[in-house]
Amino acid sequence: MSVMIRGEDCTRLRVTGDIEAELAVPQDEVARCWISLSDGTLVEAVYGADDRCRFTVSEEGAGIARIQHVGDSDVLRLDWRVEWVAIAAAGNAARATAPHESLPLIPGLLG
Repeated sequence: MSVMIRGEDCTRLRVTGDIEAELAVPQDEVARCWISLSDGTLVEAVYGADDRCRFTVSEEGAGIARIQHVGDSDVLRLDWRVEWVAIAAAGNAARATAPHESLPLIPGLLG
């Protein structure tokens, strides 16, 4: 079981496989959006001035995500059972940042 996602143009994404849908890309000034899949995969989609869609896997989920360059745009293939796909505008999504904790000091190690 798998899904494939392709950027049709800067206004829509085509999903095929376990889910068959054409999803609207939220329009904002930064020409990018986030795609979230039910397995936990998080993908950033960026559109260039030529309407070409480029994907970057930001967080790996349970499935195996592969990005192929096909024609003018990227195609994202996720090999896993996908129950849902959601798209959010870049300005309508937030991610937790990893805390930058210092390593513990070992007594007696530093002079």
